[in-house]
Amino acid sequence: MGHSTGTASAQSTILRITGQILPARCIAIAAELGLADHLDQRPMRAEELANVSNAHAPSLFRMLRFLASIDIFHQEQDGTFRNTPASEVLREGVPGSLRPMVRLDWQDVVWDTYRAMPEAMRNGTPAFTIAHGRPFFEHLAVEEELGALFDASMALMSEPDNSVIASSYPFGVAKVVVDIGGGRGGLLAAILSEHQTLSGVLFDQQQVIAKPTYLSDAGLLERCKLIAGNLFESVYPDGDVYLLKRILHDWSDADAVRILKSVRAAMSPDSQVAVVDAVLNPGNDADPNKYLDVGIMALLEGRERTAEEFETLFSEAGLQLLRILPMPAPSTMSIIEGAMA
Repeated sequence: MGHSTGTASAQSTILRITGQILPARCIAIAAELGLADHLDQRPMRAEELANVSNAHAPSLFRMLRFLASIDIFHQEQDGTFRNTPASEVLREGVPGSLRPMVRLDWQDVVWDTYRAMPEAMRNGTPAFTIAHGRPFFEHLAVEEELGALFDASMALMSEPDNSVIASSYPFGVAKVVVDIGGGRGGLLAAILSEHQTLSGVLFDQQQVIAKPTYLSDAGLLERCKLIAGNLFESVYPDGDVYLLKRILHDWSDADAVRILKSVRAAMSPDSQVAVVDAVLNPGNDADPNKYLDVGIMALLEGRERTAEEFETLFSEAGLQLLRILPMPAPSTMSIIEGAMA
């Protein structure tokens, strides 16, 4: 009897996980149809939502009823549906919005990638490259609409961490902060807003720094330099703190060392490097970053790393790892600080 109960429990564990495919697809459809944006105006019946979103009313009702049962949307007694905290982040452009990241076009890219994972597991090639015929970032550069969707997703996902990083690290003792691969300037804007005496350098590719959205919106461009370059070759010199937020995890160990060597060449003896990345817990410890690690493995040559692996990277680049500062929950990131060895 005990064996039967144990088997049933094990089955439910597996099926609970594999069953997430259906709600994931329904969330993507809801995001694609803009349902949360429509419901921001007022609660609506499925028939009304179907009219404004060009959907089949009976099918939409059944999907909404299902999503309401898992707290994504809520069905009122009168049959109308309204938003919940979960569906609010499916709205366009709100703080913390996930809409660009979960819409159908992006989800289709991810699902095609995951379909190639068995082959990737056999030969070590990233599943994305197998599925789409070219490496991840090269594909995004060619497919510009997809690349813009990815950039918007990353900017929105990063936003909650930025103010935490700005207040968690002693930037105030520096004069110039260089954000390498800083995208549209979200992190740099948060840091400059928190520390009024700082100047900043946004270092990224030319097409990226051409749209420093967060810096311009915050009125901080006068305190910044926008520098285009290749982080594998050389980066802006004369910085006091060199920031690398979620950069190293995109690259193999060899490429990560190349990036760090490029940073070291630009540093002065008093400069520091601050790498914002996941630091994996060892062994069987529960760790959401282990999920991220497999996700990165599917897309790129990169990986999430343990403290020891970061120490090795720093050492090979001529840097000394000084300390690791875990960021406050709910963030799962840490700040790995280093200096010239």
